[in-house]
Amino acid sequence: MNRPRPSRPRIPLLGYHSVSDSPESAIAPFTVGSDEMARQLDLVVASGRRAVTVSEYVELLDRDPSHVHDTVVITFDDGFEDNLTVAGPLLAERQLPATVYATTGFLRGPTGASAFPTLGRMIAWHDLGGLEAAGIEIGAHGHSHRPLDVLTHAEAHEEITLSKQLLERSLGHRVSSFAYPHGYANRWTRDEVRRCGFRSACGVRNAFSHPRDDRWLLARLTVTATTPTSQVRSWLDGSGAPTASRHEALRTTAWREARRARAAGRRARVTMGFRVPAAW
Repeated sequence: MNRPRPSRPRIPLLGYHSVSDSPESAIAPFTVGSDEMARQLDLVVASGRRAVTVSEYVELLDRDPSHVHDTVVITFDDGFEDNLTVAGPLLAERQLPATVYATTGFLRGPTGASAFPTLGRMIAWHDLGGLEAAGIEIGAHGHSHRPLDVLTHAEAHEEITLSKQLLERSLGHRVSSFAYPHGYANRWTRDEVRRCGFRSACGVRNAFSHPRDDRWLLARLTVTATTPTSQVRSWLDGSGAPTASRHEALRTTAWREARRARAAGRRARVTMGFRVPAAW
């Protein structure tokens, strides 16, 4: 499929969560059914774009930005089990790689339970290797899924480093990409993710990425239960969404300040103190 190239290349980084035909009600708005997922992946194949993981995308950006003009990135947030059991086979059938960002406190431990309440059934720690064997990159998504930009610096640092350490301990190798819980990040959290050893990080922003996109706040396009197939087709054609700006929108800054005020009130009542299970 030949597409006219815009003067500023638009690269779709598709952001999914759960892929299920019977999701829990809490995650249902962000769940794509298996048949719809298959149709959307078929569109990816038909688009002629080359699917790459987030880390491969950033490597291409750093090496030669012209190599990303016809790429697409498929990501999943949180670490739902259906990323392995439903999305995994659909991706494998089409030989499409992807990146799954796992919230470490959500992953099921030896007892089958998660450290924190979840919105559905999550991947077990011992199944992470199965994801990688299917050609899926695993990235970190914090430990408790709290928005980092309204935490204290100490709390945010622990969220970032603990998720990295736990995943690397389980997988036996470096984890180089991060995704901000809820997509929220400010300058300090972006710099901290970089200081902690990650080579890239994804936000949301609901916009196209591009060669000059911030490597520690890559723009993604969120796919929800109500996203029509035609919208995904438009994104793959490089249309139907804005191109990510290098500057934060004023409404985003204002919304952060409102959330920070609420978080300060909660912080006065709650302490963090993560406990790392020895079995992990």
